[in-house]
Amino acid sequence: MKAQIQANYEERLSRYVTLIQGEAPPGLVPKLAVYRELIRQHGMHGDRLWKIEPILHPLIISAETDLHLATARLLEEPRRAEGSLFAFLDFCMKNQVNITWKSGPPPIGILEKQLDELESRRNTINAIMGRRDKFFAHLDKRYLKEPARIYVDYPLEADEVIALVNAVIGVVTEHQWRLEESAAISVAEFYTIGVDNMVRNLEAGRRKNFPGQLD
Repeated sequence: MKAQIQANYEERLSRYVTLIQGEAPPGLVPKLAVYRELIRQHGMHGDRLWKIEPILHPLIISAETDLHLATARLLEEPRRAEGSLFAFLDFCMKNQVNITWKSGPPPIGILEKQLDELESRRNTINAIMGRRDKFFAHLDKRYLKEPARIYVDYPLEADEVIALVNAVIGVVTEHQWRLEESAAISVAEFYTIGVDNMVRNLEAGRRKNFPGQLD
C-alpha cells in the first residue's frame, strides 16, 4: 500500500508541476509573469500605455481572465474536483506516513502551513470563483443584463490575485523540491523580459511613425 500511495502522490505532483511550469499550453508561471509585467507596465505608464498601443488594454483584461480561470481550476472545492490542490493537500495529510520526501515523511506542520497559506486568501479565491461561475464559464441572468456588474459584486485587486497565484506556485514547488531536491527552471523571467521588450518596441515604433503622439 505504501508504494501505491507514494506512486499516486508522485503522479499527482507531476501533473501539478506541468500545470504550473508548462509552456504548451502555458502554465501558471508564464501566465502570471505576463500578467504581472503588463500590470507593472501600466503602473509605469498609466493610461499612456493605451496610446503606445490601444490593443494592450484588452490584452491585459484577457491575461487577467486567463489567469483567473487557470487558478480557479486548481482551487476547486475538493468535492467538486479531485484535481483540486485542496484535495491534494488533504490526500497528503491523510497519507502522510506513507509518503516519503528526501528527508522522510512530510511533516504535518508543513502541510498545514501550506493549507493555511491558501485559506488565508479565501476572499480572493471566492471572488475568482464567483467571476468564473457567474460570468466567464456560465452567464448568470444578472450579468447578461449588466456585464460590468461582475466586477462590482466580485471585486479583485491585482496584487491580491498575484499573491494567491504565488501561493499556489509555492505549494507545488515546495513539494517538488522536497521530493526531488530539485525544481524545474522557472520560465518567468523569459516572459517578463518578453513583455517589457514588446512594450519598448511598440513605444519606439509609435514615436517613429507618429511623432508627437505620445507627448
